[in-house]
Amino acid sequence: MNDPGISEQDLFRWLDFLENYARDWDRAFENRPGYFTQEYWYLFVSCTVGHWRGAPLTVSAACQTMKSGSNRTREDRIKRAVDDGYLEKRKADLDGRNAFVVPTPKLEQVIRGHFQRTLQMARQAIG
Repeated sequence: MNDPGISEQDLFRWLDFLENYARDWDRAFENRPGYFTQEYWYLFVSCTVGHWRGAPLTVSAACQTMKSGSNRTREDRIKRAVDDGYLEKRKADLDGRNAFVVPTPKLEQVIRGHFQRTLQMARQAIG
């Protein structure tokens, strides 16, 4: 399905944007090799957006947002992000059996900056 209304030049500008989007993610997390886009993008974005919308994710729901890894691996990713100051676990009910995973102010700042920069890049790519 080739769209004749999309030029090769437009595709190249869009490809440049997509590559720059991924590179910006890496820079946002200080090029730390442990925060790969595929492993953390869904987790961080879902937790942040859920929090901003007033509907924080439970640990189970946060694990389900990730596209790869066993349940143990997914929980280990959350633990690592908590240890590194990006996520925080908060009790969801009085008995403490359920917990929400919410972004820390540090993660909110990183995610907001990433989205702002990449929105500008997308606007430039689209023209």
